[in-house]
Amino acid sequence: MGTLISYAVVLVYAGVFVWQCCKYRVYGWLVVSLVLWIVLAGMSSLVLPGIAGLFKPLNLFLMPMYILLGSCFTFYQRDRMKQSLYLTTLRYSGLLQFVTYIICLVLVLYLVKNTILLIPFLASLFQMIIWQPIFWIGSQGIIMLLLFLRSTETENPVWSVRTVLFFCLFEQLLYLIMSFRGKM
Repeated sequence: MGTLISYAVVLVYAGVFVWQCCKYRVYGWLVVSLVLWIVLAGMSSLVLPGIAGLFKPLNLFLMPMYILLGSCFTFYQRDRMKQSLYLTTLRYSGLLQFVTYIICLVLVLYLVKNTILLIPFLASLFQMIIWQPIFWIGSQGIIMLLLFLRSTETENPVWSVRTVLFFCLFEQLLYLIMSFRGKM
């Protein structure tokens, strides 16, 4: 049942992304994301036959990563991106989330000196991005909401980028601690 809900969340996430890209004619981002998904899924199915495929959970749950990597090719389309607040906040929230993921990974590698503890922490980090699309997409939605609220306020926004970055790091570290204790 959990996998079915995860599939539904990922498909809704991808469907809204495709709809927004088609609506605002940001086809470059859409095409690059789809090509990345197909190429990386094809390569992983060669390495892990039967486990990884185009619509297998391993590759399908990484849809936010394909969309984030595809967003690197949209910087030349600033005029079209300004029209869609959703796509703009999607790109920046994905970048913030990935940056805090890297910070979390570095913190774990730096702070955990015991090798016996390091392996479960690293497994929890990789589980967060690969097997927990509901957490990843949900936290990205919260970050998008915070960025949207920041952009709508003209005088002294309540949420600075540092605050959103700190919130994202906090929720990832909280997930890591809960996962390590067996709560997730």
